[in-house]
Amino acid sequence: WQGFPEPLRTSVPVNATVPAVEPADVPAVLARFDGPQTVKVKVAEAGQDPEQDVARVAAVREVLPDAALRVDANGGWDRDTAVETLTRLAGYRLQYAEQPVPDIAGLRQVRLELARRGVPVPVAADESVRKESDPLQVAREDAADLIVVKAQPLGGVRRALEVVAAAGLPAVVSSALDSSVGISAGVALAAALPELPYACGLGTVALLAADVARDSLVPAGGMLPVCRVQADPELLERHQAAPDRTDWWVSRLTRTYRHLASLRR
Repeated sequence: WQGFPEPLRTSVPVNATVPAVEPADVPAVLARFDGPQTVKVKVAEAGQDPEQDVARVAAVREVLPDAALRVDANGGWDRDTAVETLTRLAGYRLQYAEQPVPDIAGLRQVRLELARRGVPVPVAADESVRKESDPLQVAREDAADLIVVKAQPLGGVRRALEVVAAAGLPAVVSSALDSSVGISAGVALAAALPELPYACGLGTVALLAADVARDSLVPAGGMLPVCRVQADPELLERHQAAPDRTDWWVSRLTRTYRHLASLRR
């Protein structure tokens, strides 16, 4: 409604993402990205074990010996598996571990146990940060060293800035599998943060089969430009959702608009 806030930077760093692939496939995955300086490695995939996770991280480190590495478990480990696996992975110089266990209480337990063992792997809260109160709970309970935030579920770029400030923790800006239009909101958030200590999880447009913008927001040299993105009417029509899905979204947006309007009366 208000537009994006004024940016504090003209570009933002982004990470490459390595899915839960076999170690032999890691070089080909990394070759898709232009000059990544940071890599997020997916771990704790259903049906896989920690040995496969360690082998995958080792393969990434072999290809990019100087890159910053982080792992993302999407809450897929239990407490003991998380502690033991992250203790092993610490030798690969992890920047942090993202959502190693499902809940905030578990994050705190993992973080404290790693600290007790002297394992230098910070813990990031991601899936635990979805409602505007969640980041504050993470901070109050000392459950994470940093938070991963997405503009859309936190209520937009300006509201996300307020939440990050209230949480008082370093923030990593991330996204879902959005088009360039959605990614531009994440870029606007990252560009407006007072501090941006970590690369952002915004380099995902290249994973899509198509986009709704002519000039897709894809990284070059591990960086994304801070710019406005316009959806192209022809591409919107070409890639439009099925009629029932469109009706579902229009209904939801209508209810949301009416609710917001009622709050302003």
